[in-house]
Amino acid sequence: MSFKYNVLSIDGGGIRGIIPAIVLKEIEKRTQKRIWQLFDLIAGTSTGGFLAMILTMPNPENKTVARYEMEDIINMYRDDGKNIFHEPFLESLTDVDDLLRPKYPSEGRERVAKKYFQDTLLKDALTNIFVTSYDIQLRIPVFFINNPKFQRHSGASFRKLCNDYKMIEASMATTAAPTFFKPSKLAMRGYDNSINDDYALVDGAVFANNPTALAIVEAIIYTQNKGEQVSLEDILVASLGTGSLTRKFPYEQAANWGKLQWIQPLINIFLDGASEVANYQLRQLLPDARNNSKQYYRFQKELIEANDDLDNTTEENMELLEKAAHTIIQEQSRELDKLCEQLLA
Repeated sequence: MSFKYNVLSIDGGGIRGIIPAIVLKEIEKRTQKRIWQLFDLIAGTSTGGFLAMILTMPNPENKTVARYEMEDIINMYRDDGKNIFHEPFLESLTDVDDLLRPKYPSEGRERVAKKYFQDTLLKDALTNIFVTSYDIQLRIPVFFINNPKFQRHSGASFRKLCNDYKMIEASMATTAAPTFFKPSKLAMRGYDNSINDDYALVDGAVFANNPTALAIVEAIIYTQNKGEQVSLEDILVASLGTGSLTRKFPYEQAANWGKLQWIQPLINIFLDGASEVANYQLRQLLPDARNNSKQYYRFQKELIEANDDLDNTTEENMELLEKAAHTIIQEQSRELDKLCEQLLA
């Protein structure tokens, strides 16, 4: 069966974004096409949002092709991860300092984003994109998109930004993980700013670490706005995880935890739990039996060997994350073949 609309969704996960990047390289190898050519919409949260934009960033010398090859993007994680998660003068910090301020300064993350995105505008993306963030002042989700026409559908409960916003601005917002980085301050443009002059944006993982369901809704909205008749049954979905967490928190320890001890475990539990709940919902919503051809693919792997921290950029852990990606490719090779066949149909 040939689907009318192809959706790619990429989870958040910090440095673990190297896992979906390697899987995407394999998809390009098997299809002999670039990712932006295969999907009508690419959605992402946090590191997944970064990937959604860098995959669709045009070459400034030829805006009809992508600026970066998949190997360039994989090397970004290998080479620049330490620059993003880098704490100068770490030895001078105390445990109290770590509790009272973000773990990392944002300058390294901003330098990496500037290096790759330069001044590229969201509206120049080679295919539709949907990147999540959350405003802690307005207390609403804020989505970065590439089509300014769709901003008119923003409401009191959410906003969509495009206009002249840049990919670097969206990347700083979607990757501003609480406790790791400070919120991203972004000037309001195109809205009534009588209450706030700036957005205060944090990582979209606080409400959608797995943005697949949002991406499906957005796909339907996009097509309806273009006058096309596309329903849920017409959408092919590929959802890529960044490795599911396996770290255990024994009852004997957690029973006596207070606010401080619960902070980091809660973040891990919430992010992984949100991803798996979204996966469960979609497996029920898009059962294999509905069509002759499979409609929903999820590529994910438990991190049995690799560390599941968002910021573990040690050489050993990077090798284990890459190993996890290649295990996904090996264990789900038939699924990848089926997906690629349908993407080319």
